[in-house]
Amino acid sequence: GEDFEFLIVGDIDVFSDFDNIMTPNSFEWTKTTKNDWDYYQVEQDEFSYSVEEPGIQMTFNKEILFDKAKKIGDEVIAKINATGQKAELIILDNKKVYRFD
Repeated sequence: GEDFEFLIVGDIDVFSDFDNIMTPNSFEWTKTTKNDWDYYQVEQDEFSYSVEEPGIQMTFNKEILFDKAKKIGDEVIAKINATGQKAELIILDNKKVYRFD
């Protein structure tokens, strides 16, 4: 999580059932709140969401392995798509600056 984060894009509305849709199936998870921000704990790792102009940003703790984070992201995308919506996962390199028009 130190070098990457994900961006979920598409014409999507997940807010009516956010916790159910935006969490993985293959990992047990718990939701915690720190400094008025929701975090999803998966084993020793955690991730959170932020709604940004181009989509929903998904950030992870710096110790998480990329493969585990990618699996979580892919499962979230599959759950969004299962609702009949079309979402895409974009991998962002934290060392780069992105501009979305």
